Amino acid sequence: MKKLFIFIFLSFFFFNFSKAGYQGYGEIKLSPTVLKYFKEYISSKGVKNTTEGADRHGSGWFFFVEENGLEFGYTYCPQGKTCTNDQTFVNRMCKKNIKKYLKRKGKCKLFAKQQTIVWDGKRIRISADASESEIEEVLRKNGFID
Repeated sequence: MKKLFIFIFLSFFFFNFSKAGYQGYGEIKLSPTVLKYFKEYISSKGVKNTTEGADRHGSGWFFFVEENGLEFGYTYCPQGKTCTNDQTFVNRMCKKNIKKYLKRKGKCKLFAKQQTIVWDGKRIRISADASESEIEEVLRKNGFID
């Protein structure tokens, strides 16, 4: 019995659920700035980092949005590279953007993972070849923009 108690107690320290809670939910309207960068995030051909040379293109990996849709943070995986699945980095980047541009603190939630919008438990897939108008149509249809 004592071993079972020790096992249960120690399991609280070894099982890490730190990524739980990143999923976004609720009503959200994306600002025009967030919309502009979300289109860039979806496009695999868009330049995501002008200082990286050959690594400046790639597919979007995670897109985080402030809960009210005014600020964002995202990361991408350069073409031909292996990338890590670290949502924590992007969440911190989003919070830094809120502090820098909106001059306040805020919470960021996961809006899209790779080419799929995951907000509110939805699984809305958008093709990397989708045009800007097609992306806007999908977002408008699901109530993310007006």
